[in-house]
Amino acid sequence: MKNTLNYIVPLFLMGLFVACGGGGDSDNGKAVVSKKAGLNEVNIHELGDPDKLQPITSTSASSTYIQGNIFQTLLGQDPVTYEMHGILAKSRPKMTELNDGPYKGGIMLEYEIREEAVWDNGTPITANDYVFTVKSMKNPKTDAAHIRPYFEFIKDIVIDPSNPKKFTIYGSDRYILSEEFSGYWVLPEYIYDPNKIMRKFTIKQLNEDAEKLRANKDINEFATYYNSEKFSREKGSVVGSGPYEFEEWVTGQYITLKKKENWWGDKINEKGFDNGPDKISYTLVPDWTTAITAMKDEEIDVARGIRAKDFVDLKENKNFKKLYDLHAPDFMAYDYLGMNMREPIFSDKKTRQAMAHLVDRKLIREVLMYGYGEAVNGPYHPTKAWYNKDLEPREIDLDKAKQLLAEAGWKDTDNDGLLDKMIDGKKTPFKIVVKYNQGNTRRENSALMFKENAKKVGIEADVQVREWTVFIEETKAHNFDMYVGGWVGGTGLNDSKQIWHSDSYNGGSNYVGFGTPESDELIEKIRYNLDEPSRTQQYMRLQEIIHEEAPYVFLNAQKNKIAIHKRFDNANAYVARPGYSEVEWQINPGFGVAESK
Repeated sequence: MKNTLNYIVPLFLMGLFVACGGGGDSDNGKAVVSKKAGLNEVNIHELGDPDKLQPITSTSASSTYIQGNIFQTLLGQDPVTYEMHGILAKSRPKMTELNDGPYKGGIMLEYEIREEAVWDNGTPITANDYVFTVKSMKNPKTDAAHIRPYFEFIKDIVIDPSNPKKFTIYGSDRYILSEEFSGYWVLPEYIYDPNKIMRKFTIKQLNEDAEKLRANKDINEFATYYNSEKFSREKGSVVGSGPYEFEEWVTGQYITLKKKENWWGDKINEKGFDNGPDKISYTLVPDWTTAITAMKDEEIDVARGIRAKDFVDLKENKNFKKLYDLHAPDFMAYDYLGMNMREPIFSDKKTRQAMAHLVDRKLIREVLMYGYGEAVNGPYHPTKAWYNKDLEPREIDLDKAKQLLAEAGWKDTDNDGLLDKMIDGKKTPFKIVVKYNQGNTRRENSALMFKENAKKVGIEADVQVREWTVFIEETKAHNFDMYVGGWVGGTGLNDSKQIWHSDSYNGGSNYVGFGTPESDELIEKIRYNLDEPSRTQQYMRLQEIIHEEAPYVFLNAQKNKIAIHKRFDNANAYVARPGYSEVEWQINPGFGVAESK
């Protein structure tokens, strides 16, 4: 959601490069005076606090963006060509399909970590750190349930006895995202497991005996330490191998990162090792009006997901465009109304289908999004080749909604203007709460529009706002009737297990409780199907099931409306989240400098 906005995916799943032609009538800095001229620091707007800065246990997209400057992955992806390349790893892994032996039908990936790669204390980054990171995710008591499905394919990791930086991953299945997710984050074992507790357990044990191990003393001791608040936001505990070190987090105000001196990556002259700004700050402003004012005062250098009305106004503001470039690339994200399928009110699919006919998606696009969006009818972005274009859209139709509600047993039996139904022997009025996160006026107004239409058919919808972190926690805990959320994903293949498999209801991101035997089976098949034509058909069928069961009212995909200060060169816009890469930017020393007279 952007709430957990995410499919939770690696930062290296970058996207299509978009030419940055948003400057319009830029004059290359001539006659422009900027109070930030020459300042090699970046101030990025965020709507609210991230949930935490621990890359394995966090679930919000805003956390991921910050973590990407502190921690590193084995692999990265070129934003123009989509080609994978080494970050901590020397190169992409050598991948071998296994046709015999204990992992017959699986895959083998061979990696080597760069010789130059060291932790902040000067010790080398080794295969032991990678193995530890994988084990920490597979520990059944760590707060990593949302990410575990992506690592189920890893059955063993063997370290080269003659080179501690070389290792081989064995997978029992040919997972469609095996390269991408094998190239995930690497955490320093000496920080996150100083007593080396997880070395007591093999990956095989963690895979096969997870439930039994939940009661194990060592497993619980490690998980308590690993899940602790110190790794979420404490200076000296949020430690990675990336170019920036975490300095400070003042709740509700700002987070700051400082560029490391003598960072090991400065020795590498390859893509993914950019010499970025000296300091990165994240200004936490939940109110867009305040944020826009701050940008006009040059207190914020970059903002993404700008409200459509504000974006349109800024495009007409000549003074603003002298200082900022504006971009509107496609964005792998969409909004939706999620329904709690395990609450009695929404247990019937016809009731859920009716909700879609109470939403005017076209009006939301035209009025709330100012045309910066397109309708979606399923869980995948419309640009994906496997997006099912044959699904019949459910558009605004109050009569159809009334019909479906009547078929589901909803009637106004006491003539009070409110639908009711006998549920578990008790007359239950159709009263619901619809939640949305603070600072997102598009979601707020979408909920209010739904409320007005719901009232017309006899449903009382109470729209309630939640602070961002509270919103995340309540949706994760299934504490809602309905909520307006969003998902943002990568540009590659979709593994739907985290969000749509019934196993992901507790601990995963299946907040609404969706899942049928057929959909679960399809999700598992898709994950290990390397044959594109048949996999596409499976994707299509899964979307048909989701459309029929209607756990969501799918709304619209968005354009990622971005503003970036012009004092930075190489400030390109991308499709993949967050829509830019601030570490690529180079200061233009001449921009905004007042001419002497």
